[in-house]
Amino acid sequence: MERASDLLEKYFRGETTLAEESELKQYFRTSAVLPEHELYRAMFVTFDEELKEKANKPDLKILPEQKKVKRMWIQTFIYTGVAASLLIALWVKYPKQPENFAVVSGAKIQDTEFAEKYADKKLNQVNDVLNRSMKPMQNIEKVRNNLHPINKLSSVKERMDEIQNKLQYK
Repeated sequence: MERASDLLEKYFRGETTLAEESELKQYFRTSAVLPEHELYRAMFVTFDEELKEKANKPDLKILPEQKKVKRMWIQTFIYTGVAASLLIALWVKYPKQPENFAVVSGAKIQDTEFAEKYADKKLNQVNDVLNRSMKPMQNIEKVRNNLHPINKLSSVKERMDEIQNKLQYK
């Protein structure tokens, strides 16, 4: 029984020979297996059962038939040719639109002078809105400039306090 323990240790380290492995299998087939080895019985019995099983004949056609590379290239050239033909036909049928136009209230205007005048008018309106909204800021700046002499008064008061302190020490 000690031999079985040594063989099991060797087996799990991967150092057994085929003869030693068959000796282990024979040991687990008998009814004289030690209780501490009982948990390995199922593994060795399973190995024996797997040896008895016969493999089924494999299917000949597992993967679907694949396209040949040459056929794929021909299809690619055909598809790109059709796409290029459609693009050329659309380019000829619908020529390029003039570049200078404006859209005003959903209407397309191609008169450049009118578009420039309209754009100037809208920009002037935006400028007026900005100037009106900035007026309160200009008033704040005026208040800040008018407070400047008051700030000087506080520095004058501090200076006077310093002089008074010096006079008291003498």
